[in-house]
Amino acid sequence: MKKEKLLPKEKSLSPFPVQKTILPNGLRVITEEIPNVHSVSVGIWVEAGSRDEGVEENGISHFVEHMLFKGTKRRSARQIAKEIDAVGGILNAFTSKEFSSFYAKVLAKHLSVALDILFDLYLNSVFSPAELEKERQVIIQEINMVEDSPDDYIHDLFSEYFWPRHPLGLPILGRVETISKMNRQKLRSFFLKNYLSFQPIIAAAGKLKHEELVQTVQNYLGQRKFQPKKRQVSPPRPHAHIQVKEKPLEQVHLILGTKGLAVSHPERYVFSVLNTILGGGMSSRLFQEIREKRGLAYSVYSFISSFFDSGILGIYVGTGDNALNRVLQILLREIRNLTEDCPKPKELASAKEQLKGNLLLSLESTDSRMNRLAKSEIYFKRFIKVEEIIEGIEKVKAEEVSVLAKKIFNPELLSLTVLGPVAKEQIPAHLLV
Repeated sequence: MKKEKLLPKEKSLSPFPVQKTILPNGLRVITEEIPNVHSVSVGIWVEAGSRDEGVEENGISHFVEHMLFKGTKRRSARQIAKEIDAVGGILNAFTSKEFSSFYAKVLAKHLSVALDILFDLYLNSVFSPAELEKERQVIIQEINMVEDSPDDYIHDLFSEYFWPRHPLGLPILGRVETISKMNRQKLRSFFLKNYLSFQPIIAAAGKLKHEELVQTVQNYLGQRKFQPKKRQVSPPRPHAHIQVKEKPLEQVHLILGTKGLAVSHPERYVFSVLNTILGGGMSSRLFQEIREKRGLAYSVYSFISSFFDSGILGIYVGTGDNALNRVLQILLREIRNLTEDCPKPKELASAKEQLKGNLLLSLESTDSRMNRLAKSEIYFKRFIKVEEIIEGIEKVKAEEVSVLAKKIFNPELLSLTVLGPVAKEQIPAHLLV
């Protein structure tokens, strides 16, 4: 058994010890002990997500996530719900492109209850055929809900057009046609191969004792054999495009985007500052120019989606069909300004303070701290301290932002996806040239 302990420095921004123990079977237990809170958040994290799916099984990871709550050998779905409610806890899960998590947040005195439920879901889920059919309909309704929410749906469309025929371009929820064909055997097989075969991560933050959690995990999973996850990544090849999906909506929804950076890229802090200046808040250039000065949109922002080996930097706007071309011209002008001129010292300092403030505010919840522990392990194989992130943000120079903007906003990769009451012919062909 291998153990690591990161002790906080004096006057640390996160003055709680982070400990990591690797059991003989490779399972990792990572904790952050916070003695002055009442809660503890704990999750089982697996390095499997929609990126691990084939085209014909798209959505299976998310389907598995749903089925884990639908009964085990020891508990019915109703019993699972009643037990977590009885202690005032939260039990939930999510599936992303590259990992999945099922987790609980409870008062510290009820940690043993949460752990027993979580490990029961992980080890003993039965994938009941009757529950499977009900959940199939729930997921189809969830897909329909997203497609009826254009500000969500546009993100799936952009990824699909930008990364065609690649798992990262597929929607996490899957498609109605793939969900309709899945059966118990396929779900169980995918679960056994991707969730129970590879070394999971147990991450917890809050009022707990590391050694006690390690012993509990050892009792539940210590005798199981796991393999290390050797992800055979195949980086997606970006496909520059102008795509329009006509739909009778009140607004036109668009994403103008390009290739971004991987999670662990050396320029990730410059990338975050660039995004914040461009469209990361109410004081950002895009928000001010499009909403505040001209009233052309209610929602306008830029965003980063980063993965092991690639990423996207995108700009979302919801506007009227009669304002579409005007909005696009403003977006392109602001991109050009960012590539040609360095941000002023005051704007750069404001963006840095915004990023640091967002980071520090996130530390006030145990579930956010648990997420940081797990994601650091998944992407960096070590814990990234708050001080390291702040130092990286502080070091960003104005000229670095402009240089990276030139690199990122390569005209050959700049792409546009539009959803709403508009035809492709309404968008000037020369607009992105």
